[in-house]
Amino acid sequence: MKDKKSLFRWILLAVGVLLVAYGSIRLGRYLSEMNQARQTTAELREAAATEAVTAAPTGTDVPAGTPELLPETTVVAPVETVAPEKAPTVSAVLPEVAYPNGYNLVPRIQEARKKSEYIIGWITMDDLDEPVVLKDNKFFLNHDAAGKRNSNGAIFMEEGTHLLTRPYTITLYGHNMKSGMMFGNLRKYEDPTYCRKHRTFRFDTLYEEGQYEIFAVVTISVTPGKARYLNLWGLESTDRETRKDALASLKRANSYVSTAEVSEEDQILLLITCVGDDDERLVVAAVRIKQ
Repeated sequence: MKDKKSLFRWILLAVGVLLVAYGSIRLGRYLSEMNQARQTTAELREAAATEAVTAAPTGTDVPAGTPELLPETTVVAPVETVAPEKAPTVSAVLPEVAYPNGYNLVPRIQEARKKSEYIIGWITMDDLDEPVVLKDNKFFLNHDAAGKRNSNGAIFMEEGTHLLTRPYTITLYGHNMKSGMMFGNLRKYEDPTYCRKHRTFRFDTLYEEGQYEIFAVVTISVTPGKARYLNLWGLESTDRETRKDALASLKRANSYVSTAEVSEEDQILLLITCVGDDDERLVVAAVRIKQ
């Protein structure tokens, strides 16, 4: 009997040692990847700060070397608007909007792309200063902005988003990291006082710089039929009524009091991260401030 008890204790001890060793390895790997992710971001940030403009294309020319960003279609040049003699008929479908300055590359994005071809934008809000990448909705869950494997992932744009014309809605995803990296500090915006102090931020795409103002902060369910389910895909539509209904649903679910005016014709930016269980998402919605 004593021999059995002694053997059992040794087994428990061995299991405990293995668990501690495994935990130490996981912690070491986590810290290593966190440092690697910070180093990658720092290198990209340094490259972006160069902001060389000598190679930037002008006018409406589509930049060489970026075919993956632009679908095969006719390039729409900026059109000079002329005031109509009569009030125009409002179309049921939102029109495509060309960039005011054509396809001139934003300098800091252009420079950062020399380090990583995946970079499509850059977001700077409070203590967040990160590149935004585009490939698909899986790759950057466990790869950094330079494409190197990393559990911290990267902030990435909804797959299928194209920038041939100015998008009405852009959706960005990022992990809710305990270290605060990526969208780890996004939950701070659930505090109305904090949100009011930091309600504006900068987000640039490849072809356009932009300032945004937060107008909604809401935790939703992604499972149809649940109480807090909210179908955000209506905001991807160019149908006026569909987009208007989705925007109204978002405002009704909103927990943040904002004075920002938002219509279906405005540019909207959605920042989304996981919270709670796998069914929940925190959504911070912002509207592009008109120049």
